Amino acid sequence: MIRLEGVHKVFYKKDKAIKALDNVSLEIATGEIFGIIGYSGSGKSTLVRTINLLERPTAGDIYLAGQAVTTLSDKQLIHIRRRIGMIFQHFNLLSSQTVYGNIAFPLTLTDMPKAQIEIRVDELLELIDLKDKKYDFPASLSGGQKQRVAIARALASKPEILLCDEATSALDPQTTRSILSLLKRINLELGITIVLITHQMEVVRAICHRVAVISQGKIVEKNSVEHLFNHAKSPITQELLNPSLIID
Repeated sequence: MIRLEGVHKVFYKKDKAIKALDNVSLEIATGEIFGIIGYSGSGKSTLVRTINLLERPTAGDIYLAGQAVTTLSDKQLIHIRRRIGMIFQHFNLLSSQTVYGNIAFPLTLTDMPKAQIEIRVDELLELIDLKDKKYDFPASLSGGQKQRVAIARALASKPEILLCDEATSALDPQTTRSILSLLKRINLELGITIVLITHQMEVVRAICHRVAVISQGKIVEKNSVEHLFNHAKSPITQELLNPSLIID
């Protein structure tokens, strides 16, 4: 489903080159929940943004469902991105729109008839269990409810891939569990491939099938979740598994 081959990404700050991704190669299977974990600044968010070409790689190739997408024009990428949904840590909801308006927004951009939009939004409200919040505004929702709306919006166009960039980092543990449960159900019932970016090892353990550990823009380890937890090799992985808060 998703394949990255030798992907590099370099940013330039004044005259200084900053290597955000360094020769990253990954393969993510159709229907998989794949975790990418690392500390802040490790390159994980840049990595997820290269998958849908919000960030174009400096070098390397990206394939989605066997199609090379790295060299596509911005116009061609519009159609590719409709197959990819994305959710973020801070929800990014439109405060002036109701729950209905937020979920319907991407569908209005495709000129879908209003009656069909209504049907699709109602389906998604049923999925995220927020039918009673249809005409509420984001300001009245809890953090977990806002993230559910963001998930529904990301699913509106029936994508094949869902990218989750620190989707649970702003939530309390109980709400995190409910969001992860929803993501797992979406994966099972809809067959959507999920790429989950996080710095929380417990999130990876909860729902991911496989995981890659990233540090300083490089993939330092990748394996099944079970194998990684039982046989971590790299010091970074071991540190993520056993975080220490010792203060001198």
